[in-house]
Amino acid sequence: MLLRTFLAASSLASASFAQLAPQSATPLTPATPVQRREFPLRWAVIGDYGNGSPEEADVAALVASWNPEFVVTTGDNNYPSGQAATIDVNIGQYYGDFIAPYLGAYGPGASVNRFWPCMGNHDWDGSSGQPYFDYFTLPGNERYYDVRRGPVQLFVVDSDPREPDGNTWNSAQSVWLQGALAASDAPFKIVTFHHPAHSSSQHGSTAALQWPFESWGVDLVLNGHDHAYERGSDGGIPYLVVGAGGAPLYTFPALVGGSKVRFNADWSALLVESTSRTTTAELISRGGIVVDTFVLPANGTALPRQPLLAAGSTWKYRDTGMNPGASWILPTYDDSGWSSGPAQFGYGDGDEATVVQFGPFPTNKRITTWFRTTFNVPDPSLYAALDFGLLRDDGAVVYLNGVEVARANLPSGTIAPGTLASAAVAGSDEDHFYPAAIDASALVAGTNTLAVEVHQSAANSSDLSFDFALEGELAAPTLIAKGSTWRYRDAGGTPPVGWTTLAFDDSLWPSGPAQLGYGEGDELTTVAYGPDPLNKRPTLWLRKTFNVVGAAQLSGLYLSLVADDGARVFLNGHDAGRWNLPKLGLGPASLAGFDRDVPEENAGLETTLDARLLVEGLNVIAVELHQASVASDDLSFDLELRAQ
Repeated sequence: MLLRTFLAASSLASASFAQLAPQSATPLTPATPVQRREFPLRWAVIGDYGNGSPEEADVAALVASWNPEFVVTTGDNNYPSGQAATIDVNIGQYYGDFIAPYLGAYGPGASVNRFWPCMGNHDWDGSSGQPYFDYFTLPGNERYYDVRRGPVQLFVVDSDPREPDGNTWNSAQSVWLQGALAASDAPFKIVTFHHPAHSSSQHGSTAALQWPFESWGVDLVLNGHDHAYERGSDGGIPYLVVGAGGAPLYTFPALVGGSKVRFNADWSALLVESTSRTTTAELISRGGIVVDTFVLPANGTALPRQPLLAAGSTWKYRDTGMNPGASWILPTYDDSGWSSGPAQFGYGDGDEATVVQFGPFPTNKRITTWFRTTFNVPDPSLYAALDFGLLRDDGAVVYLNGVEVARANLPSGTIAPGTLASAAVAGSDEDHFYPAAIDASALVAGTNTLAVEVHQSAANSSDLSFDFALEGELAAPTLIAKGSTWRYRDAGGTPPVGWTTLAFDDSLWPSGPAQLGYGEGDELTTVAYGPDPLNKRPTLWLRKTFNVVGAAQLSGLYLSLVADDGARVFLNGHDAGRWNLPKLGLGPASLAGFDRDVPEENAGLETTLDARLLVEGLNVIAVELHQASVASDDLSFDLELRAQ
């Protein structure tokens, strides 16, 4: 039919041309080159899923509805113990259409493999992983490998301690990874492994897997093991825990530094779309709610850094073994009687700048040594995040201005002078600066106090080491500040067509400074919700214009959003992202997916947007804010936008 239509159109064009032929010819102007649209590569991430549960079936149906090019897993593909008898029921039943060669009982499988798993601890439990190796056909040694698809190169790492080539930053496996990353020219280099480098959930962070990914050129790290979703940042790299693919959900006992978004209210998967310039990811619940959105530009989102405390700095220290008391971590503590010296501190290795004392008995050394120092920050608002490197042999707790901000290789709960580190540190790990992040809100203007206690794993330990380096990620310049004035529509109904565009006239909308909302008492502008407090208007619409100079040079766009309960953001009429709202069918009467309660409802959700949506000169940002219930007792909105 298409061929016939084309031929018919060609005949008509020829007849018209014949009639015009006697006229004088007009020189043809060369056509403007057509800008080909780059269609994004769509892929999905699941984790901790393979248990044959109804929840796994729901997530698998969600993933299938996206029609992704391939599926990546973050491990624990086959519960409970990685056995051959359960592997096809747990995996092939739901994802067989992506696997090749597929020899299971649930259909023909794929013509080429589109399923890229990584091993989890439950996969290793089954005969040392043999059912896993028999079931999948993967590159390399199948435990760790890489694969390139379009703009994405995926590097699958085996994080389990049973990995024959090791799972530490200086292992044979890491040497392979460094070489593969260095050889890659992919716009996006993405590393996935099971045990999380950083996690606020029940298993917590894994210090041995806090490899220097940023310096190796990694753009994104995907983990599992904890049955929840979390997005954090360390060194400008997003770290994701994607572990709610079917197994029972976990809680978040204690937040780690750098944590941005957490979700454990439902099972979920990650939808990712990558082009040569951006990767956009959405965490979507099995019910179709977009919980989180972020955009990663090809050149990364890392901000410029400024050293705040260099390695080798001078510290006060107490090596007497006597408990300094609970107040030793406070800025007001008097440490004038403590010894002083430059790092590296320690004994037994021969590389110490300052040798600390361990007591009179070499086989019964003092377990804990305490350290304090200060650094100056004139304006904490200049920093978006703090990144530190901690050299510690064996364990350590870090405090900033009297508040614990990090703990490494030590048990949870109260730490006493006699508390032993969880494990001994040996070999080159003793000289490794383990990276981690601290929330910049821990800073104060003026003098800041760092306090670190270093613990041995045994009283007869042969050596001790300590050093510390701290950098601040400089905040991007502000385009819209918190507390800015916004135009808003609180009358309900449906907003006029074009309300998200710059051309729209919002002069009749009321205006007021953020926070905008009701019900909490901290609002600077109280918005109306209608005559019935039990049937409030579900949606509030907001707009603000702002100016941009040098839009074409901007690569990073950073959003901090207070949105109780869900929000959709537009830039110059383009959909820039949504949070806690349906992926499909969003309208004025739509409700947010989940109720956000304190403290989340007042915390700024931090994420990144596509800077290409900005234009030179005047821009407009538009937000629709949705309640989770028409009987909700409060609403809150504020927004900060920065660009780099």
